Amino acid sequence: MKNDKLNKAFDEVDAGYVSKTEKAPKTSRAFRPAFIAAALALLIAAISVITVMSRRAEPVHPVDTDTGRTSDTKKSEPDTTVEPFNGQTGNYSGAKFVSLANTSATAKAVFADAYISHRNEYAGKGKTLVDFFDKLTHKLIDGGKSAVVSPLNVYMALALLAECTDGSSRRQILDVIGVDSIEELRDQTKLIWLYNSRDDEYGRSMLANSIWLTSGLPVKNRCVDTLKNDHYASTFTGDFADENYRNALKQWLSDQTDGLLDQCINELVIPEDTLVVLASTLYYKAKWADKYWYTEDGVFKGEDGNTSCVFNKKTTRSYVYDGAGFNAYCERLSDDNYMWFFLPDDGRTVSDVLSRDLVSYINNNNSGVYYEVTIRMPDFDVDYNEQIIQKISELGIVDCMGPQADFNALTDAPLYLTSVVHAARFKADKEGVEGAAFTVELLAGAIPTEPPKYDFTLDRPFVFMVENAGVPLFIGCVNDV
Repeated sequence: MKNDKLNKAFDEVDAGYVSKTEKAPKTSRAFRPAFIAAALALLIAAISVITVMSRRAEPVHPVDTDTGRTSDTKKSEPDTTVEPFNGQTGNYSGAKFVSLANTSATAKAVFADAYISHRNEYAGKGKTLVDFFDKLTHKLIDGGKSAVVSPLNVYMALALLAECTDGSSRRQILDVIGVDSIEELRDQTKLIWLYNSRDDEYGRSMLANSIWLTSGLPVKNRCVDTLKNDHYASTFTGDFADENYRNALKQWLSDQTDGLLDQCINELVIPEDTLVVLASTLYYKAKWADKYWYTEDGVFKGEDGNTSCVFNKKTTRSYVYDGAGFNAYCERLSDDNYMWFFLPDDGRTVSDVLSRDLVSYINNNNSGVYYEVTIRMPDFDVDYNEQIIQKISELGIVDCMGPQADFNALTDAPLYLTSVVHAARFKADKEGVEGAAFTVELLAGAIPTEPPKYDFTLDRPFVFMVENAGVPLFIGCVNDV
């Protein structure tokens, strides 16, 4: 019975074959099973060889170094496919990108042999910001409770804001920062970015900027390009009414701060009527150049009473500086940055120390006394998460926040600043330090909509006029044509 069914199947195959070739098969039925099995094996092997050869012959697409994505030269339109995030240069689920900045740019990569000469220029530009950093620090923290802020991160966020504004709105930002023109701010920001970006065996200092736009908002390409090229900002688009888009922004913040500020990010409120978000982040991690090898039990005499703790301890030779109300000591980190400690004198408080212009203090040539210093430092972890828009306005940036706001550099649509949230966290232990910060600026307003359509057909009697500056040359009516 099985052979009958098999032969019948062969007959059907033969019939189909004859209909196509008009030649009857000559192979004996007795050899057909073996013959067909061998033929199938050869066919499978041939397909495998062809597949491998086609893969070898497939051209390799060049890598787009700006986005980290492979580019397809056959495509004339930019790839805006929504994909899961995959790191600093990735796309984010729920968002589409307009442009992705090269956030890996560092001073050594950009300036090469001219690194040192540009570093001197960077140091000079940094000194012009001393007054701004001191004023900002006074506004943000008062010493009433443990806290940490990032003046550099807020500066970067305000630079983004200045780039999107015009008129008096921009002028106020420039005046508060202490620069004469937007061109000067761009040059300053770029150098500061480059000399605070690194990721190697000595430390990690990563800055990131981005602008998140509502789809349909008419923006000016010149502004977006400047944000990318001079402020290293990536641009994303989406709908803030879509939770996935808001989550994409939060995921970006989390990625850039290495998860250190996730609690603050989860608490971040982004209203559905938001039109634009400007976001700036900073992540920093370094080890001590001279490690703390010992520990010692002790008591920390805090504002809320004494607390038993373990101090990290070491003895080294270094300078101690007298600040007239405090003593200061600086510790070198593995990336050649320095961490300063300011200890109030007896009877003084941290508020007293913070009231001093500490940024100016460390930038001046303070003469210290050389000691064999034994330093004891407890592990600590401090944070900050505040709405700072009122404090920003108290510095003198007010026009951005009302109907007089001028964001014409970015868009002709009416926008105004509704929120500025700054969050930071810094922790230290015997191994080293780690910190992160973000500043998020929210802009709201109304997107201009297309006017309603109206059919104005002169298909019935009508009146007409010809006038010159209000003087009627002709007035008439048409009742018939």
